[in-house]
Amino acid sequence: MEGKDLVIAPVCEAALLALVGFAGWLTHQPMLFTSLGPTAYELVETPHRPTARPYSILVGHLIAVIGGYIALWVTGAWHVAPVSTAELLPARIGAAAIAAMLTVFGTLFLKASQPAALSTTLLIALGTMQRPRDAAVIMAAVALMNLLGEPIRAVRLRTQTERQEPT
Repeated sequence: MEGKDLVIAPVCEAALLALVGFAGWLTHQPMLFTSLGPTAYELVETPHRPTARPYSILVGHLIAVIGGYIALWVTGAWHVAPVSTAELLPARIGAAAIAAMLTVFGTLFLKASQPAALSTTLLIALGTMQRPRDAAVIMAAVALMNLLGEPIRAVRLRTQTERQEPT
């Protein structure tokens, strides 16, 4: 890692999060949540990995949302208090396990591996973002992160590739 990466990478990741957060502020929606941090990291720090590609980011998080809601339905955890406000109850534990299983299966099956999607599915399964409108907010934030982050990923990928080429 070159010295300028110690400045560029943190600034780009912070900028991505700030821009998505600002969009959430303008629209009065909770568009800034935990799984966007690792998504920004992948776009900036590991642009060469398949997990940083737009398809993996969008489809991976979409699978996570679907998996989270299926897990809520299967376990009946819709009406159980969110983990952040109550004790960890068996329905939430079951929902978390099922959501993780479905997310990993779906992302592997569709070749859309996205580690941050596990955080997204847990936001739903554990009750932090389980309302139906939350799904739209999550996907809007992920799409915006992808839209803003793809040019940065392309530049970082080109820069990293140029450094590795023999002169």
